Amino acid sequence: LFHGKTVRFGNQISHSDKKSPRRWDPNIVTKEFYSEILGEKMRLKTAPAVLRTIDKYMGFDNYIIMTRPKYLEGVGMQLKTRMMDTLRAQPDKTANDFLNVSPECWEYLKRWDKDLEQKQMLIENAESTAEAVQIENEKKMADYRKALAEAIAEGTALPPRPEIEKPKKKSLKKFFIEKRLAKRKMLAQKKINTGRIKHSNSS
Repeated sequence: LFHGKTVRFGNQISHSDKKSPRRWDPNIVTKEFYSEILGEKMRLKTAPAVLRTIDKYMGFDNYIIMTRPKYLEGVGMQLKTRMMDTLRAQPDKTANDFLNVSPECWEYLKRWDKDLEQKQMLIENAESTAEAVQIENEKKMADYRKALAEAIAEGTALPPRPEIEKPKKKSLKKFFIEKRLAKRKMLAQKKINTGRIKHSNSS
């Protein structure tokens, strides 16, 4: 668990302005964590910044569940998936059954499942729309080839080529605008989640 910390490369500049290439490795420590949801102890390589973030989230389980996937490496995403599957398999469990698990984890799980369902629906709708457009285009081309063969055989004027409907591509400007708005929404939601966690643990 490194929360996005990676090896950095650059130049070390001496007093004489001489540049020497070098690398900066992240500070790595080995710590033992305990997951209340999974009921397991595990030893993981991590960074001190991750330990501070875990304290900010008031618990290891809160950090794993409510951290964005891009900050969790392979091990972190495996733990996130296992914890979410465990919470789904035990719907009668609440935050009162644990010591350091916030109620926000269940709200995050609901939003996660809702987003997955919406994404799946969008994918299915897009696939069905693309398939319908492709079938319509193939039908138009088949009719055109048939009419073209008949016109050539009879020696009449050739029919006009049908217009093929192509899928619309999203402009690059619109893509970056949507990405920026999604990031603002994510930061605002993260600030709200952190405040709720602190409030629930202090109460």
